[in-house]
Amino acid sequence: MRQCKGFTLIELLVVIAIIGILAGFLLPAVMGALERAHRVECLNNLHQVGLSLINYSIDHDGAFPNLVDATGREVHAVADDGTISTEPARSAFAILLKRGYLTAAQALICPSSRDRVPAGFPADFAGADLQTLILPENGVSYGWDPTKTRASDAVCALASDKPEASVNHDDGDPAGNSPCHRKAGQNVLYNDGHVRWADTPAPDAGNDPDIYKGAIGYEKSATDAKIIR
Repeated sequence: MRQCKGFTLIELLVVIAIIGILAGFLLPAVMGALERAHRVECLNNLHQVGLSLINYSIDHDGAFPNLVDATGREVHAVADDGTISTEPARSAFAILLKRGYLTAAQALICPSSRDRVPAGFPADFAGADLQTLILPENGVSYGWDPTKTRASDAVCALASDKPEASVNHDDGDPAGNSPCHRKAGQNVLYNDGHVRWADTPAPDAGNDPDIYKGAIGYEKSATDAKIIR
Protein backbone atom coordinates (compact mmCIF):
# COMPACT_ATOMS: atom_id res chain seq x y z
CA MET A 1 0.00 0.00 0.00
CA ARG A 2 1.10 3.53 -0.78
CA GLN A 3 1.79 5.66 2.25
CA CYS A 4 0.42 9.24 2.41
CA LYS A 5 3.17 11.74 2.94
CA GLY A 6 2.45 14.85 5.02
CA PHE A 7 3.86 18.33 4.57
CA THR A 8 7.36 18.91 5.82
CA LEU A 9 8.07 21.78 8.21
CA ILE A 10 9.77 23.76 5.45
CA GLU A 11 6.77 23.34 3.13
CA LEU A 12 4.43 24.52 5.87
CA LEU A 13 6.60 27.58 6.53
CA VAL A 14 6.63 28.41 2.81
CA VAL A 15 2.82 28.19 2.66
CA ILE A 16 2.47 30.38 5.76
CA ALA A 17 4.90 32.92 4.30
CA ILE A 18 2.93 33.06 1.03
CA ILE A 19 -0.33 33.54 2.94
CA GLY A 20 1.28 36.33 4.97
CA ILE A 21 2.51 38.10 1.83
CA LEU A 22 -0.93 37.86 0.19
CA ALA A 23 -2.58 39.16 3.37
CA GLY A 24 -0.11 42.07 3.38
CA PHE A 25 -1.26 43.01 -0.10
CA LEU A 26 -4.97 42.54 0.56
CA LEU A 27 -5.35 44.05 4.04
CA PRO A 28 -4.74 47.71 3.04
CA ALA A 29 -7.25 47.37 0.19
CA VAL A 30 -9.84 45.80 2.50
CA MET A 31 -9.29 48.46 5.17
CA GLY A 32 -9.49 51.21 2.55
CA ALA A 33 -12.78 49.86 1.22
CA LEU A 34 -14.14 49.60 4.75
CA GLU A 35 -13.21 53.21 5.52
CA ARG A 36 -14.83 54.41 2.30
CA ALA A 37 -18.01 52.59 3.29
CA HIS A 38 -17.82 54.20 6.74
CA ARG A 39 -17.46 57.64 5.16
CA VAL A 40 -20.63 57.08 3.13
CA GLU A 41 -22.52 55.88 6.20
CA CYS A 42 -21.22 58.87 8.15
CA LEU A 43 -22.32 61.20 5.34
CA ASN A 44 -25.81 59.70 5.46
CA ASN A 45 -25.91 60.12 9.25
CA LEU A 46 -24.87 63.76 9.00
CA HIS A 47 -27.44 64.34 6.27
CA GLN A 48 -30.10 62.90 8.59
CA VAL A 49 -28.94 65.19 11.39
CA GLY A 50 -29.06 68.12 8.95
CA LEU A 51 -32.62 67.31 7.93
CA SER A 52 -33.68 67.20 11.58
CA LEU A 53 -32.11 70.61 12.19
CA ILE A 54 -33.71 72.09 9.08
CA ASN A 55 -37.14 70.62 9.89
CA TYR A 56 -36.87 72.04 13.42
CA SER A 57 -35.98 75.46 12.04
CA ILE A 58 -39.00 75.38 9.69
CA ASP A 59 -41.26 74.93 12.72
CA HIS A 60 -39.46 77.61 14.78
CA ASP A 61 -39.18 80.67 12.54
CA GLY A 62 -35.78 79.75 11.16
CA ALA A 63 -34.14 79.16 14.55
CA PHE A 64 -32.17 76.02 15.30
CA PRO A 65 -32.58 74.24 18.67
CA ASN A 66 -31.49 75.80 21.92
CA LEU A 67 -28.82 74.21 24.08
CA VAL A 68 -29.68 72.35 27.28
CA ASP A 69 -27.95 72.90 30.62
CA ALA A 70 -27.24 70.29 33.30
CA THR A 71 -30.63 70.88 34.94
CA GLY A 72 -32.51 70.21 31.71
CA ARG A 73 -33.33 73.86 31.08
CA GLU A 74 -33.16 75.22 27.53
CA VAL A 75 -30.74 78.12 27.04
CA HIS A 76 -29.96 80.27 24.01
CA ALA A 77 -26.60 79.70 22.34
CA VAL A 78 -26.12 83.47 22.17
CA ALA A 79 -27.65 85.59 24.91
CA ASP A 80 -29.21 89.00 24.30
CA ASP A 81 -26.00 90.67 25.46
CA GLY A 82 -23.96 88.67 22.92
CA THR A 83 -22.51 86.21 25.43
CA ILE A 84 -22.01 82.75 23.94
CA SER A 85 -23.24 79.87 26.09
CA THR A 86 -20.70 77.42 27.49
CA GLU A 87 -23.14 74.51 27.31
CA PRO A 88 -21.96 71.76 24.92
CA ALA A 89 -23.36 72.01 21.40
CA ARG A 90 -24.30 68.31 21.52
CA SER A 91 -26.89 69.10 24.22
CA ALA A 92 -29.21 70.44 21.49
CA PHE A 93 -29.51 66.93 20.09
CA ALA A 94 -31.53 66.08 23.22
CA ILE A 95 -34.23 68.47 21.99
CA LEU A 96 -34.25 66.90 18.53
CA LEU A 97 -34.63 63.44 20.06
CA LYS A 98 -37.33 64.37 22.54
CA ARG A 99 -39.47 66.22 20.00
CA GLY A 100 -39.18 63.58 17.30
CA TYR A 101 -37.07 65.49 14.78
CA LEU A 102 -34.37 62.84 15.20
CA THR A 103 -35.70 59.32 15.71
CA ALA A 104 -32.52 57.33 16.40
CA ALA A 105 -29.61 58.21 18.66
CA GLN A 106 -27.44 55.89 16.55
CA ALA A 107 -27.60 58.49 13.77
CA LEU A 108 -25.29 60.60 15.93
CA ILE A 109 -22.47 58.03 15.74
CA CYS A 110 -19.81 58.01 13.02
CA PRO A 111 -18.94 54.36 12.25
CA SER A 112 -15.25 55.27 11.91
CA SER A 113 -15.13 56.72 15.41
CA ARG A 114 -14.87 55.07 18.80
CA ASP A 115 -18.04 56.79 19.96
CA ARG A 116 -20.94 54.67 21.16
CA VAL A 117 -24.46 55.37 22.44
CA PRO A 118 -24.19 54.42 26.12
CA ALA A 119 -25.91 51.31 27.40
CA GLY A 120 -29.19 52.10 29.07
CA PHE A 121 -29.81 55.27 27.04
CA PRO A 122 -33.59 55.92 27.00
CA ALA A 123 -35.48 54.23 24.18
CA ASP A 124 -38.59 56.33 24.78
CA PHE A 125 -37.33 59.77 23.81
CA ALA A 126 -40.70 61.50 24.17
CA GLY A 127 -41.16 60.16 27.70
CA ALA A 128 -37.67 61.05 28.90
CA ASP A 129 -36.65 64.43 30.27
CA LEU A 130 -34.13 66.55 28.41
CA GLN A 131 -31.44 66.10 31.04
CA THR A 132 -31.30 62.33 30.55
CA LEU A 133 -31.26 62.72 26.77
CA ILE A 134 -28.00 64.68 26.77
CA LEU A 135 -25.50 62.19 25.37
CA PRO A 136 -21.97 62.11 26.81
CA GLU A 137 -19.07 63.43 24.77
CA ASN A 138 -18.13 59.93 23.58
CA GLY A 139 -21.76 59.27 22.66
CA VAL A 140 -21.89 61.84 19.85
CA SER A 141 -19.62 62.03 16.79
CA TYR A 142 -20.89 65.30 15.33
CA GLY A 143 -20.47 68.92 16.26
CA TRP A 144 -22.29 71.96 14.93
CA ASP A 145 -22.45 75.75 15.10
CA PRO A 146 -25.47 76.55 17.30
CA THR A 147 -25.05 80.30 16.77
CA LYS A 148 -26.38 80.12 13.22
CA THR A 149 -29.94 80.23 11.84
CA ARG A 150 -31.56 79.28 8.57
CA ALA A 151 -31.02 82.89 7.53
CA SER A 152 -27.28 82.21 7.34
CA ASP A 153 -25.81 81.76 3.87
CA ALA A 154 -26.12 78.41 2.11
CA VAL A 155 -22.31 78.18 2.08
CA CYS A 156 -22.14 78.38 5.87
CA ALA A 157 -20.76 75.14 7.35
CA LEU A 158 -23.38 74.13 9.89
CA ALA A 159 -22.20 70.76 11.22
CA SER A 160 -19.49 68.15 10.71
CA ASP A 161 -17.60 65.32 12.30
CA LYS A 162 -16.67 66.76 15.68
CA PRO A 163 -13.35 68.56 16.16
CA GLU A 164 -10.62 67.57 18.55
CA ALA A 165 -11.12 68.55 22.16
CA SER A 166 -8.67 71.39 21.54
CA VAL A 167 -7.79 72.60 18.06
CA ASN A 168 -4.65 74.74 17.92
CA HIS A 169 -3.57 74.21 14.32
CA ASP A 170 -3.15 76.69 11.49
CA ASP A 171 -6.31 77.62 9.60
CA GLY A 172 -7.32 74.88 7.17
CA ASP A 173 -4.35 72.71 8.19
CA PRO A 174 -5.10 68.97 7.70
CA ALA A 175 -3.51 68.41 11.11
CA GLY A 176 -6.72 69.93 12.51
CA ASN A 177 -8.97 67.31 10.89
CA SER A 178 -11.59 65.55 12.99
CA PRO A 179 -10.40 62.48 14.93
CA CYS A 180 -13.53 60.59 13.80
CA HIS A 181 -11.85 59.41 10.57
CA ARG A 182 -8.34 58.98 11.98
CA LYS A 183 -7.44 62.54 10.96
CA ALA A 184 -7.98 61.81 7.24
CA GLY A 185 -10.74 64.42 6.92
CA GLN A 186 -14.37 65.06 7.80
CA ASN A 187 -17.86 65.15 6.37
CA VAL A 188 -19.28 68.69 6.45
CA LEU A 189 -22.95 69.71 6.38
CA TYR A 190 -23.82 73.10 4.90
CA ASN A 191 -26.80 75.30 5.60
CA ASP A 192 -28.44 74.40 2.29
CA GLY A 193 -28.53 70.74 3.39
CA HIS A 194 -25.74 69.28 1.26
CA VAL A 195 -22.93 67.22 2.80
CA ARG A 196 -19.46 66.71 1.35
CA TRP A 197 -16.21 65.01 2.32
CA ALA A 198 -13.35 67.44 3.00
CA ASP A 199 -9.67 66.52 3.27
CA THR A 200 -8.98 69.65 5.33
CA PRO A 201 -11.03 71.79 7.77
CA ALA A 202 -11.21 74.58 5.18
CA PRO A 203 -14.87 75.24 4.23
CA ASP A 204 -16.32 75.41 0.73
CA ALA A 205 -16.67 79.19 0.90
CA GLY A 206 -17.19 82.08 3.28
CA ASN A 207 -14.92 84.38 5.22
CA ASP A 208 -13.72 81.91 7.83
CA PRO A 209 -10.79 79.76 6.66
CA ASP A 210 -11.47 76.96 9.14
CA ILE A 211 -14.78 75.35 10.14
CA TYR A 212 -13.44 74.52 13.61
CA LYS A 213 -12.16 77.99 14.47
CA GLY A 214 -14.29 81.08 14.10
CA ALA A 215 -12.95 84.57 13.58
CA ILE A 216 -13.89 87.20 16.17
CA GLY A 217 -17.59 87.90 15.82
CA TYR A 218 -18.24 84.68 13.92
CA GLU A 219 -21.57 84.25 15.71
CA LYS A 220 -22.85 87.41 13.97
CA SER A 221 -21.60 86.36 10.55
CA ALA A 222 -23.75 84.64 7.94
CA THR A 223 -20.75 82.74 6.55
CA ASP A 224 -18.20 82.31 9.36
CA ALA A 225 -18.67 79.09 11.27
CA LYS A 226 -17.29 77.40 14.35
CA ILE A 227 -18.20 73.74 14.65
CA ILE A 228 -18.02 72.82 18.32
CA ARG A 229 -18.59 69.63 20.25
